[in-house]
Amino acid sequence: MPAADKGKFPTTHWTLIARIKSPDAAVAEKALEELCTDYHFPLYCYLRRRGCAHHDAQDVLHDFLMLIFRRRSFERLEEQKGRLRGWLSTALGRHFAEWRQSEARREQTAAADDAGFDRGLDFGAIENRYQRERFREDDTPDRIFEREWAVELLRHVIDSLGARYAERGRGAVFAALRPVLEGGGHLREGQSQALAGPLGLSEEALRQALARLLREFREELHTEVRLTVEHAEEVPEELAHLMGLFRRT
Repeated sequence: MPAADKGKFPTTHWTLIARIKSPDAAVAEKALEELCTDYHFPLYCYLRRRGCAHHDAQDVLHDFLMLIFRRRSFERLEEQKGRLRGWLSTALGRHFAEWRQSEARREQTAAADDAGFDRGLDFGAIENRYQRERFREDDTPDRIFEREWAVELLRHVIDSLGARYAERGRGAVFAALRPVLEGGGHLREGQSQALAGPLGLSEEALRQALARLLREFREELHTEVRLTVEHAEEVPEELAHLMGLFRRT
């Protein structure tokens, strides 16, 4: 293995879960931090919608992620694999049911308090964000989880693109076009002129820059979704499903 790759787990589908199970403790802990950062809020919403109080949801999630890290649970789901979002919501649902039934759940949570993978999270802000969400009465825990999953996935893709543009010295271009990207990728009337001037670009150059950004966004999104499904041919269906979550009326 080349020196530059030492300690890294190969990037494959389900890479996050695979890296959490890495024998390298540093790789495993870093992967758990990524899972916590990227998917904590959708999982939190799932628990809250299941009737779990704020502080209990904190405890359940901490215990759930700790069990994944210790590789003591959920191996029976490995053979099924499929979609990572389905794996996580199913595993969390089972864990929550066991947590509610267990008389020792407080002790289990207390025993895991030495882990620091979620210490950087602002749980007050997470609860405030949850309270600001406009859920419908017929929004099920699973539907809310899937929609928030899609939001976090898109945020991750856009942030990754922003970092890439910054590395190339084109951070200003990305910052100007990010609202356009987040708004659907279409320039409104007069918007191209307003954006192009401060960047020192012609309107045609701005449109070309937007087209390039949209192409890179689609490629990055495809790559990100590929990491959450078992087979490459599942990507188009998964993308269609996730985007369809925002078209619900």
